[in-house]
Amino acid sequence: MKKYLLFTLFFAVAFLVLQVLSGMLLTMFYTPNNQWVEASALPSQVMFGKTSSIAPLVLSLIALVIAFGSVKLMKNKAVH
Repeated sequence: MKKYLLFTLFFAVAFLVLQVLSGMLLTMFYTPNNQWVEASALPSQVMFGKTSSIAPLVLSLIALVIAFGSVKLMKNKAVH
């Protein structure tokens, strides 16, 4: 039971760290559209772009590998 809780904890922490780093990188490399218009001409509704489910899936798989490796590493250290 302890092994499963440890794996879940490592997965949650790794996923959270990867999400934060991904958000920081996306924010750092974002280049806004510089079309300045008058405030009266701004639309009242906001159109959001399309989202992809590939990026969160990739991040979760990377977090899964990190969690699995961490648990394996801790298990090997505990045996020795």
